[in-house]
Amino acid sequence: MKNLIFLSLSLILLFVGCSATNYVYKNRIAKILPNDANTWSIDDCNKILKFYTSDNSTNQLFKSSPVNQKVMIKALLLNKTSIKALARKEVIEKRFEPEEFYSILDYYLQEFTSFKYDFSTGKIVVADTNFTEGYSFKIYFENISEPYQPIFLEDGYSYFFLENMKGEFSRVTKVTGLFVEDYFQLDGYLDAVITFSPFSTKGKLLFEEKDLNESYMLIFNGLQNDPIGIKWILE
Repeated sequence: MKNLIFLSLSLILLFVGCSATNYVYKNRIAKILPNDANTWSIDDCNKILKFYTSDNSTNQLFKSSPVNQKVMIKALLLNKTSIKALARKEVIEKRFEPEEFYSILDYYLQEFTSFKYDFSTGKIVVADTNFTEGYSFKIYFENISEPYQPIFLEDGYSYFFLENMKGEFSRVTKVTGLFVEDYFQLDGYLDAVITFSPFSTKGKLLFEEKDLNESYMLIFNGLQNDPIGIKWILE
């Protein structure tokens, strides 16, 4: 009986150490979204960006237990709503004229999504009818290994995956960033935009909509002994 209890506890600790789940609720930003994005405040933008950000922090049960965590990861989903928040925040912080919001919005949409801003209609419309752009995330990696050890993956981003709630997954198709290379090297920290294919490895669409706004999971292998899983669960 004692062995069974010990085994169960060990499995719980293993799960907590490898995976983090972020539950998000629509009502947290529901009052903001109906308003014109070009009128959002900094606080509005930050609430939206926080809503679409997930991480692998251990602020949960058994936090003080040893989990062998070597890497901290924060991932911001780049969809229509979060990009509107990023564009509006940039306008406010850089003191641009309000009309510049739309040019910034269009640039980010075309860079990171399958959408664009239609200046003639004032609406966000589909730009990629074949849906080949995929899903992009702005991901921050920090090496928190102790004692410190550099982390290197020769095959780089082929260790990272995007999953739906059925367990179907897709692979990385594009990576951009200041110090991004084909390999993955984490000495201190790395800030990159990582794009995953919209199609699973079996050729099916991973999610129903082009604007990802449903539960998903990010998997990062090879960075430490155990896989790092980050779940973003929409309630």
